[in-house]
Amino acid sequence: MLRVTLRFYGDLNNLLFGSFTGPTVERRLTVPTSVKDLIEGCGVPHTEVDLILADNHPVNFSYLIQEDQQVSVYPFFSQIDIPESKRLQKRTPPHNRFLADANLGKLARYLRIAGFDTAYIQGQSDKEIINQMLGEQRVLLSRDRKLLMHKVIEYGYLPRSDEPVKQLLEIFRRFNLFDETNPFSRCPNCNGVLQSVSKEEVIDQLEPLTRKHFDDFSQCPDCGQIYWAGSHRQRLDERVKEILGIGG
Repeated sequence: MLRVTLRFYGDLNNLLFGSFTGPTVERRLTVPTSVKDLIEGCGVPHTEVDLILADNHPVNFSYLIQEDQQVSVYPFFSQIDIPESKRLQKRTPPHNRFLADANLGKLARYLRIAGFDTAYIQGQSDKEIINQMLGEQRVLLSRDRKLLMHKVIEYGYLPRSDEPVKQLLEIFRRFNLFDETNPFSRCPNCNGVLQSVSKEEVIDQLEPLTRKHFDDFSQCPDCGQIYWAGSHRQRLDERVKEILGIGG
């Protein structure tokens, strides 16, 4: 029987399964176990872990636990500078493309408004979600801890907040997106890339007041939705505008 003590730091404690109170968890193992499986057995997906110390030495997810070890588990570091070679997570993925699963529809919409290629899915199996994530090289956003525990998921994140605006801020901080935005370049409804169109091209589809007060328009080539400066900016949450660094 192997005995190990885990110490979880920061908001990782909020992800522990109900049977574990944290921040310190004691486990007894009958066979050697990888530290990834040990941590995820407590409820914390590997996508949320940035550094693991076994007896104060950095280890990776495949490390096999030894008898009477002290394991420290840290969330993603944004303020503390640690060597990249010691990190288990890359701050910025190769592509800022996202895949948001069920219950994150509003977050997906906000990311699209910010200009990020964001697919949104509902009703698919875990296998279908993972296949789409891999095939399209997307970062998986999910509040399903067990889904994020799949070994093939290299880039993922579990939003902590229930509120979409706060979820957006979490994503921006985790993946350092503040300087990567291109607001109002994508269709919030379907993720299509908006194209500029002349007023004459769409005038027969506009309401009288819109025709009178606006001259610059864009249209989604995928769903046909027409946008103009006041169409969704005025209704956008002020906190989202602040995150995106835009005016009214």
